[in-house]
Amino acid sequence: MQQPVVTEQGRKVAAHWSRVAVTYEGVMRSLEARGIIANQAKAEDLHAVDMIHMGGLAATDALAAMARIAPGKRVLDIGSGVGGPARRFAARFGASVCGVELSERLHETAVRLTALVGLAEQVHLTHGSALALPFDDSTFDVAMIQHVAMQIAEKEQLFAEAARVLKPGGRLALHEIFAGAGVLHYPLPWATEPGMSALEPLADCIARLTRLGFEVGEFVDQSEEGSRFHAAAIATYDQALAAGEGALGLDRSATE
Repeated sequence: MQQPVVTEQGRKVAAHWSRVAVTYEGVMRSLEARGIIANQAKAEDLHAVDMIHMGGLAATDALAAMARIAPGKRVLDIGSGVGGPARRFAARFGASVCGVELSERLHETAVRLTALVGLAEQVHLTHGSALALPFDDSTFDVAMIQHVAMQIAEKEQLFAEAARVLKPGGRLALHEIFAGAGVLHYPLPWATEPGMSALEPLADCIARLTRLGFEVGEFVDQSEEGSRFHAAAIATYDQALAAGEGALGLDRSATE
């Protein structure tokens, strides 16, 4: 398989998520701790640790509803991480899903977890770049982007690629963090330095999507929900570290 062309920013972002995201071994520990037999696990048993974005499972389900994902729809998850949302779109909403992930480590974990829960025929995962999607034009009914655009500076290329692979009348659903009036203080959950973050104002994103031919629909501000989720996640993480367990699903070597 041809390796994706990666920018310097992309290398930093991929390395960051490879360090802090869940691992297959971490998920096995999580399942064992909850009394779940690994070879009997279902996709929903993984969602406590495989939703690596603010808002977790509830945010993914809300986005899927807004995108009108339904049985038979072909869905592309751009920046699919360890595959949690892709598996959710397939198992809960009945879609046929493809995922693209830049981090080789996350991609490999996603493949193993997807096979574990018996969804390899419904969820197809690729190691690739969002800036050069390895799919033909007009392939998908829906493209999903969750907490990915905020780390990609080449936004024109990112959204042009999403537009290219969508069928006429297809939907692009975003769950992103946008730039506001405040000053960012590093490190952030998605970036340890300014060169890894690429937030933009919502108005700029809307203008770009309009130029690319999208009819921009409803915008839902989930800032408060996201802040509560983030605070709860940090508390859980700190408790796990204090207990000497490492965060659920994480590679312990990355947290100690």
